[in-house]
Amino acid sequence: MNHSPPPPLARFRVVTILPLLAALLAWAPAPVTARTPILKIKVAEYPKTVTFQMPKGGSWTLAGQAGRLGRHDRCEVTGQLQARARKRFHVIVESVAMREPEKVSAALAKWRATGRPIHTYQAGNQSPSWDGRVVFIGVGLFDDREAAQKLVDSLANGGQSSWIFEEVLRLAQGPLSLSINGRRVARGTGPLVLVPAGDLVLRKVEHARGYSWHGYADRTFRGRVSLSWGAQDALDAILTTDLDHILAGVVPSEISSKAAPGAIQAQAVAARGEILSKVGLRHLKEGFDFCSEQHCQVYAGDSAVSDAIARLIAPTRGLLLQTTDGGILDAVYAANCGGHTDRNDLVWTSPPDPHLAGVWDGPHPPALDLTTEAAVASYIRFPPPSYCQDPSVEGGDKFRWSKTVAGADWQKVEAAAGVGRIREVTDFARGPSGRLYKIALHGETGVKTVMKELKIRQLFGGLRSACFVVTWQRDPAGFITGGEFTGAGWGHGVGMCQTGAQHLARAGWPFDRILRHYFPGCRLVKAY
Repeated sequence: MNHSPPPPLARFRVVTILPLLAALLAWAPAPVTARTPILKIKVAEYPKTVTFQMPKGGSWTLAGQAGRLGRHDRCEVTGQLQARARKRFHVIVESVAMREPEKVSAALAKWRATGRPIHTYQAGNQSPSWDGRVVFIGVGLFDDREAAQKLVDSLANGGQSSWIFEEVLRLAQGPLSLSINGRRVARGTGPLVLVPAGDLVLRKVEHARGYSWHGYADRTFRGRVSLSWGAQDALDAILTTDLDHILAGVVPSEISSKAAPGAIQAQAVAARGEILSKVGLRHLKEGFDFCSEQHCQVYAGDSAVSDAIARLIAPTRGLLLQTTDGGILDAVYAANCGGHTDRNDLVWTSPPDPHLAGVWDGPHPPALDLTTEAAVASYIRFPPPSYCQDPSVEGGDKFRWSKTVAGADWQKVEAAAGVGRIREVTDFARGPSGRLYKIALHGETGVKTVMKELKIRQLFGGLRSACFVVTWQRDPAGFITGGEFTGAGWGHGVGMCQTGAQHLARAGWPFDRILRHYFPGCRLVKAY
């Protein structure tokens, strides 16, 4: 390994450097008096029209104009798109922490040796006490996503995982118009800033796009909301508020509000760390820190439930999980691990994290190697005692599942694979939880390799997890026509198992013990 220091950043092809957000990261491993971080969260996206109300009234400002809103006023904002957002698409093969210069040098040397043209993109933040910057190593830069995806597919066929990083060069542009009770009162370039005296109700907020529970709902928010054109050529509604206020809405959206206090408090600590660890790494140059969907953190706004949750999680204020090197742990979680959690680097294209290496979720870990097909088949059909198999808590019914994919659904699999009729599915590669992270589909016209658990789940029509075994159905010519899938768990399986956490909390475990179980080696610290 090359242990020489990395070249100066000026010699990298660094595409962008984010402004520092030191206030979010400059914390010590002891109680401090820092204020709760203030964040921006995208809470809604509209094609061009937003309707809202302020039940207690409020105020608005737009391009130097300002006014008041009454409690009964019906308000509508309409946008006129004049220029679409501009982006470029990076195919990223590796990410390395800037605080580990030897690893940066080694990674760059490794990829230069492949003969591919490489470039780097720096993201993340640095403070006097912590360097959270990351170098993304890219092997392709494109003006359209389709071209980038072709390279991703080509790399996968060679056994290399990669992902597409979407760089925003310019947000969409166009004027906004505000109408109150059917009369236009203002027009100008955004943002339109709304400050409610109490609540702000956004009508018909779309949520869970791409999931089976997709829908629309009116949602209530407290705090300043700005409306402007965003990176998706749509109007973004962005809430500015403090982190603990956000957590009171995130927690009941991510775990049952009826769970025992230990599980709810563990969820709050994990979510706090996941949010802060990713500030500056997601939604770069989009005008907000994270979104309210599954991509970041599910957040459905304020309600009576969130008020009750706020009181319940108050004892965890400022608490985070700290890694062995002093950083903020990206304390991810999934609905039901199925009995064993997985490794972060196998589920995503990310550096291995010893705190996210996978653990058995049960009282007596069995001697099973879930990377082997025989062991996985036994594990799925005859599961060992597991915390997450408790049917009395939310998610317990997802411990084991089955699904048939046939007929038109199988034709969709063939279309997505793009290699004609499929004769065999081979090269199953599994992580410690039994989840697949690589498969190969052999078809009439070639071989398609699919990498990473989410892509595999999506390929077969949205499976609950990538920990499954399958019995194939075939036609007389030997081509696959469908399959009977039997699997374990729900979600990616990395980090905290939310179903298992609920069971443990009901059994009397406090939140800190739950967190130590799922994130071994971490330390609980108070950041503010």
